Amino acid sequence: PIPNLTDPHQPILALKGIHKRFGGIQALSGVSFDLRAGEVHALVGENGAGKSTLIKIITGAYLPDAGSIAVGGSEYGGLSPLQARQLGIGAVYQEFNLLPDMSAAENIFLSCPPVGRTRLIDTAARARQAGELLARLGAQNHINPNELAKNLTVGEQQIVEIAKALALNAQILIMDEPSAVLPSRDLDRLFEVIKTLRREGHGIIYISHRLNEIFEL
Repeated sequence: PIPNLTDPHQPILALKGIHKRFGGIQALSGVSFDLRAGEVHALVGENGAGKSTLIKIITGAYLPDAGSIAVGGSEYGGLSPLQARQLGIGAVYQEFNLLPDMSAAENIFLSCPPVGRTRLIDTAARARQAGELLARLGAQNHINPNELAKNLTVGEQQIVEIAKALALNAQILIMDEPSAVLPSRDLDRLFEVIKTLRREGHGIIYISHRLNEIFEL
């Protein structure tokens, strides 16, 4: 069952004493980390500090050698990628994972397309629901759900990636250096999207080396 991620009295995500070693390299040593609903939590560190390893443990790509992960108060020794998605954990990486010759709507619902009574994909419902998600992110006026991904700007593609995570009911959203791929004109739009998600009660882990962005958010 999906845990309760709206209880204000406990973190929606809590890592305790996480260790991870790769051969002779100790990537993580006793890391503890809390994230609450409606919080943007910055994660900062130089290259090799273990940020990517920590994120891969949260998303289920790696299992920790020791420690525990609690989501909504339910504790786990480690997660699989499927478990992480089912528990409401999503990630948006620097390198987007969109299919260029599919529309924004098709990409958003690639893993969970709405199905009609005939058990076929309901394309009208998919376009409508994609439009609703894009509207939540303030993008209804500049992203057409039927536009091919390859025709979107980098900033628009990033918003589609965020909408993909929301389509899978992500309440915990990890953003890995999201501004690194954006031209400066798209930064304000990204910040507005993040502030909208925070107001909705999502917990956001924001990875960046740009301290001015972190203090602004």
